Amino acid sequence: MSRKGIPNNITKWDTHVAPRLSDIKRWIIEGATDREICDKLDISHDTWYRYMKEHKILSDLVSMGKSVMDSRVEKALFKLALGYEYEEIKTIVEEGKNGKKKTRIEKVKKYQPPNATALSFWLRNRQPEKWNERKEVIIDTKENEEARKKLFLEMIDDDIVEAEYSEVENKKLESSKEEQ
Repeated sequence: MSRKGIPNNITKWDTHVAPRLSDIKRWIIEGATDREICDKLDISHDTWYRYMKEHKILSDLVSMGKSVMDSRVEKALFKLALGYEYEEIKTIVEEGKNGKKKTRIEKVKKYQPPNATALSFWLRNRQPEKWNERKEVIIDTKENEEARKKLFLEMIDDDIVEAEYSEVENKKLESSKEEQ
């Protein structure tokens, strides 16, 4: 027995986590972070991850719950990227000439145009080779230049000829720099 009168083989899994699996599922679907769930369960972050490893039911629950939310967000992003129609409902309370209040419901169809940021995000993440803004910069060195010359000669089925080259200063460029 522990000092608190609870048998030592009972863990926080038994007292804090297992009885609240349905709550955990709901919290995940509502978008709670792991840290927030730990706070609600009164367990440490390390304990949470240990239970995720030890108890398949918990890891499956968390995995499925986060997958559902990721799917919802992805669908919302897609919808926002392409634009969509929606119906706006307004409840209007008017007072008539006789002093009686009259309620009317007004439905208006509206259009949300495509969002450029959502489009950009979607394309950069789905097709990064085409849309990523980061470009690879290759610094041209003498070794690269020599290799490029050899490759070019191989491509035209010519003999590889040692190329000599020297750096030539551009007088026009230098004079325009001096004027500035």
